[in-house]
Amino acid sequence: MQTAPVALSELLRLAFPSGCEFIGTADQRAQIVHWAIVASLPVTDETDIEEDDLVLLPLDVSEPDLITAISTIAQAHAAAIAHVGPLPEPVVKAAKLAQLPIVILPHGTSLRQTHQAALTLITNRQAQMTQRAAQVRQQLEQLVAEGAGLEAIVWAMADLTRKGVIMQDKRLIPVATWTHPTLGQVWNDVLQSLGNPDLLPRGWSDRKFAAAQRRIELQALPGGLARYVTPIVVKGIARGYLSLVGIAEELDELDSLVAEQGAEACALEMAKAKAVNDVTKQMRGEFVDAVLGARVAPKEIEQWARQLGHDIAVPHAAIVFRWEGENHPSLRRLETAINGEISLTRVSALIRVETETGHAGAFVSLESVNSIKPARDLAAAIYSRTNAEYPKATLRCGIGRPAEGIPAWRTSYREAEQALEMAAQLDERQPIFFGDLSVYRLLFKMAEHPDLVSFCNETLGALTRYDREQNSNLVATLEAFFGHHGNLSQTAEALFIHRNTLQYRMDRIAEIASIDLDNPETRLALQLAIKAHRLLNAKDV
Repeated sequence: MQTAPVALSELLRLAFPSGCEFIGTADQRAQIVHWAIVASLPVTDETDIEEDDLVLLPLDVSEPDLITAISTIAQAHAAAIAHVGPLPEPVVKAAKLAQLPIVILPHGTSLRQTHQAALTLITNRQAQMTQRAAQVRQQLEQLVAEGAGLEAIVWAMADLTRKGVIMQDKRLIPVATWTHPTLGQVWNDVLQSLGNPDLLPRGWSDRKFAAAQRRIELQALPGGLARYVTPIVVKGIARGYLSLVGIAEELDELDSLVAEQGAEACALEMAKAKAVNDVTKQMRGEFVDAVLGARVAPKEIEQWARQLGHDIAVPHAAIVFRWEGENHPSLRRLETAINGEISLTRVSALIRVETETGHAGAFVSLESVNSIKPARDLAAAIYSRTNAEYPKATLRCGIGRPAEGIPAWRTSYREAEQALEMAAQLDERQPIFFGDLSVYRLLFKMAEHPDLVSFCNETLGALTRYDREQNSNLVATLEAFFGHHGNLSQTAEALFIHRNTLQYRMDRIAEIASIDLDNPETRLALQLAIKAHRLLNAKDV
């Protein structure tokens, strides 16, 4: 039979079960093994033990017989001994004195199966790798079947390989990670560097291309590290990326094998989670539709909310988004962005998507009826994400006032839709809170009335004409002045000009418009006129 000698380290990694303990030096770990036998004790001089054999010791042998066996095995120049469970300290001491390395196999290990796996690796490496792949696949698929989650899958991979493991989503945001003590000091740097899309293998930023490749790549990393990286493919597209990170020269076939099987397990878990998530999203959307349509009795609404695991006793505020303009991203992409930020910020919210109107809305749980901050923060985060991903697209957003109790949800949603329309008319590129609109709510009702145009021209006409003719910005200066409650220093700082420059502009405003800025009635008229001017001219901006 043709054999291929393997290193003891390879047997530890590729043939022996996870959790083995090695007692010996680094040089002994690299010892070549030509064959593996199960010894019969007591060992005699006639026992067929040859040089570079791996000798597996049986269980339930007395300490004296073990010590005698150690001497005989060492004299035969065997590569190492293996035993299921710990050995008595005197036996370990005798092995160390004889310079004979020890492999401690985990409790419950089958000596027969371990012997067979070792021989298979020595005689037929490919067959052993196939068998090992099946074992790893079975272990990981069992975790998926048990619903253990991505964290458990990643931990199992780290346990199998003793490497750092990182599972990232399609945006390269870590979803589940596990580090090894040898990487502890540099792990944060590794996580940060792998968030760079430029570090992906060539072409993998195209997730369909990455899925079509469906391969494992070995990449060098700074600091003498390397990684095996592979896409996590679900329905023909890369939904994420899986990396095993370790010291470059220590990455081997087992790591590649575990990365391959781990990616398959992660794909199964992600597909399962997505299916559950789709059903949950549908149920939540139907719940919101029922609330807004007032089609379900209050008691049934409460029971439904309990089934969804959502607390409707706390105040909520409605947020409504809509793409605007031509060639904008799909409503599905907007929904994905909203769900992504809800997941990251861990805010409790119910999503509703209206394909007919193109609206994507959410009811956000608030800490109190006096705090709109969670809704504002979520809206701002969604804006930030969509601006980064779709810089050419225009997103509008309206936020309704806090609603205490289910009946008030409908009011908050209507207010959010009104604020959304106002954002569109004002060409506002940031979320608008209905409670901040104040006088705009009255001005909108007069937008088509000729008296509003006349009032605006009478109050601001001279300044707007001057700005147009001189290419100046006196109206904007006046708006900033009112925005900072008439504080010259704060206004100058906001406009990035010297206070003396601002004072000169204010004097010019008073002169050109023939107004007294110290008169309260004049100030009120100017502030109303500025808002009306913005409303009437927003579409021309």
